[in-house]
Amino acid sequence: MNGSRLSVARKRKGLTRPQLAEKLGVTSRTINGWETGAEVPEERIDSLVRELGFSRGFLGLADPASVSTNAVSFRSLSRKSATQRDAALAMCDMAVDLSEWIDPRFGRNDVAIADLSEEAPDFAADLLRRDWGLGHAPLSNLIHLLEAKGVRLFGLPDNCREIDACSFWLDDIPYVLVDTTRSAERIRFNLAHELGHLVLHRHGAPVGQTAEKEANLFASNFLMTTSSLHQHLPRQMSVGALVKLKRKWGVSAMALAYRLNKIGRLSDWHYKTMIIEMRRRKYHEVEPEPIPHEQSYVLDVVLRTLVSRDISLRSIADDTNLPLSEIVGLMQGLATLAISEHDMATPTERRAELRLV
Repeated sequence: MNGSRLSVARKRKGLTRPQLAEKLGVTSRTINGWETGAEVPEERIDSLVRELGFSRGFLGLADPASVSTNAVSFRSLSRKSATQRDAALAMCDMAVDLSEWIDPRFGRNDVAIADLSEEAPDFAADLLRRDWGLGHAPLSNLIHLLEAKGVRLFGLPDNCREIDACSFWLDDIPYVLVDTTRSAERIRFNLAHELGHLVLHRHGAPVGQTAEKEANLFASNFLMTTSSLHQHLPRQMSVGALVKLKRKWGVSAMALAYRLNKIGRLSDWHYKTMIIEMRRRKYHEVEPEPIPHEQSYVLDVVLRTLVSRDISLRSIADDTNLPLSEIVGLMQGLATLAISEHDMATPTERRAELRLV
């Protein structure tokens, strides 16, 4: 058994070493020993499988990617516990496992995300748009754009969703995981925020609130360029006008108001008045006139190909030794095809080897 995989399973389950030790009737020191290379007694492996919900196959896999805390940019991490952080890190490791199954079978676009860590966030957003040939127009589908530029994009399962989103680089490949249960507007901003981390903070520093503010500034400028806003805005701004206009840029009414204030199209007084009114209408809780959720092109192709060949998601679970529930969690909300169509698998399906030709 691989102790590193045991650590991933424990963290994904949301357990500390003392908590797992108590369930198994051993000491925390024993768990620590198992995770750092000590041999696990055969009779204990079944107990670990039962308590953690991960198979013997998973626990025996080669070392995981071991995405470290310092390598990952977490959205809203400051409000979360170490257990929630560790569960998300474990999910990052499994996202790498799933991506390594998908990539050779379906192919991926080359990574085309520049290192702009030396640039100011707003200028970096302009430079990236220029590099990608986007001009100043609003972006129609951010998920498709990121995937086209080589980003491995996945969903965040249930007990990881408190962080909104996270991103990291691994072996020169960018990954983003996002909570797909949020509003489409919030998801787009979270994705642009994580893109900001990928281009601005590829080598780590800065961290904390400074990095978050930089990523927010990047996201705001990337989604709502100054030229585009000046071109489409009416002379008289109101909350009603904001709600109609926000759909053009695919952002929340509050995010649009904030951006307009920053570029001088809303005075501080007018901006504060609008925010008060929008909060009174509870726009911070339920987005008015919501836009449709964007879908992953890559994961949609994967699921549709599986269905066309009568192969279940369980075949991926068999190939990767990842729990089916974790694979579903990484895909849920990002593909138009219903995941429920993959719930059952025959022995033939489990033996099938998928190749896209």
